[in-house]
Amino acid sequence: MDIIVCVKNVPDVEEADLKISDKGTDIDKENLVFGINDWDNYAIEEAIILKEKYG
Repeated sequence: MDIIVCVKNVPDVEEADLKISDKGTDIDKENLVFGINDWDNYAIEEAIILKEKYG
């Protein structure tokens, strides 16, 4: 069985000091830490459980 889980690399904004970019159209991403969000981690864990259970 093949299982595909789509994940997205997102900025961790809980502890970040967000600033608007010089162009004023986006946030300044230079000092942001990126990672997988909690919901994507849950999906990965469930996919692993299914793979271990059903092969």
